[in-house]
Amino acid sequence: MPPLFANKSYWLQFCYLLLFIAGGVIIFGALALLVSQLSGIAVGSRWHLYVTQSISSFGVFFAPALLFSYCASKRWFSYSEADQIAAPPLVGYVLILSLFILPVIACLGYLNEQITLPESMQNIEIWMRKMEEASKVALHTLTANSNIPILLLNIMVMAIFPAIFEEFLFRGAIQPLFTKWFNNKHVAIIVTAFIFSAIHFQFYGFIPRFLLGIYLGYLLIWGKSLWLPIIAHFMHNAVSLILDYGAQRRGIDLETVDPSQIREFYPVVLFSTFCVTLCIYYLWKKSKKINV
Repeated sequence: MPPLFANKSYWLQFCYLLLFIAGGVIIFGALALLVSQLSGIAVGSRWHLYVTQSISSFGVFFAPALLFSYCASKRWFSYSEADQIAAPPLVGYVLILSLFILPVIACLGYLNEQITLPESMQNIEIWMRKMEEASKVALHTLTANSNIPILLLNIMVMAIFPAIFEEFLFRGAIQPLFTKWFNNKHVAIIVTAFIFSAIHFQFYGFIPRFLLGIYLGYLLIWGKSLWLPIIAHFMHNAVSLILDYGAQRRGIDLETVDPSQIREFYPVVLFSTFCVTLCIYYLWKKSKKINV
């Protein structure tokens, strides 16, 4: 028998994917709530967030992506190119990029936070600020007063799980579908990155996350393997968590630090931007040789 999506339009396939995601939100959201209640974990606590975020993330991103892949190709991993191994030289470039890209992302995030909406959109801005504050509260709950075991748990929940689950959906399902639908890989990458950033509902980090999504999208194209953007996504989150842990151990709250007041910040950003540009160029050149 042919795959379920064999003779269906790309629009209908996208609707199916949205249906799978909606089902994941309902089913796994209820499961997360049930597990947290049966376990007796206090709502809003660190462990409550671990449980609910892990289960919900699996159900909203990973499960729908796998189901969509099977419906599109009758295989769980080939549609997303997750059955392909990332070339070691490309992985090496990604690991280097993961270090140099952080100051660039931090600078873009700072600039993004300075954006204010017109007075006519004040209510929207207030709502966006409240969403941002709620996200910061959850992040602080997970990262505050952490030790090495908690750091490792945070890396699992906030680096490993998101890297795998989110990449399977965005770069593994949505981007390939859009590439076929639009018949233009560049447009597909940009649209997927926009959705990737918007769905996090962290509007004052939209621009850096959008550009990060574009970077991850091109990694899939250049590497011919979903594991390359997964590694990049994981490294970005993990290094950020490790740096935050190190700062907290020294009594520094990175959330309250104003980068514009650090004399070395912009020179570091300029140097990092140069290194990122150079690494991406050589990564692209190397991918062309590997994929010949």
